[in-house]
Formats: sequence, structure tokens, C-alpha cells
Amino acid sequence: QIFSGRTIDVPAMFISGKCDWGTYQVPGALEKMQSAVCSDYRGTHLIDGAGHWVQQEQSEAVNRLLISFASTTP
Repeated sequence: QIFSGRTIDVPAMFISGKCDWGTYQVPGALEKMQSAVCSDYRGTHLIDGAGHWVQQEQSEAVNRLLISFASTTP
């Protein structure tokens, strides 16, 4: 209850493997995160060829996204 109604007010993005079932587990949750939960949402990235362990399965793609995110975030 302490966090009910709160938003995430720092730059944020979502990285997941395109085959990660968790991304699709709760219909509408990702869209809600983009539009209502995060006030500075910087993008959704669903990476081909990866599931739940995207950082291990496609480490180079994840690293490119993180470096780009960090270089554009003040």
C-alpha cells in the first residue's frame, strides 16, 4: 500500500527477450508501465533470440541498449 499510486520518476526503459513469457503474462501491464507508471519512459526493447535470461542469451544487444541509454541520460 505504501507505493500505491506512486510513479517512477527517473529515466526508465524495458528490455526483455521477445520469447520471455513474463512480458506477456499480465495483458496490459507493459502498456500501463509505459503510459502511467513511468513519467520518463525511454522505450521498450524486445530482443529477438532471447527469453527470460536476455542479458545472458543476447549480452551484446543488451549492452548496446544500456550504453545508449546511459549516454543519453543526464
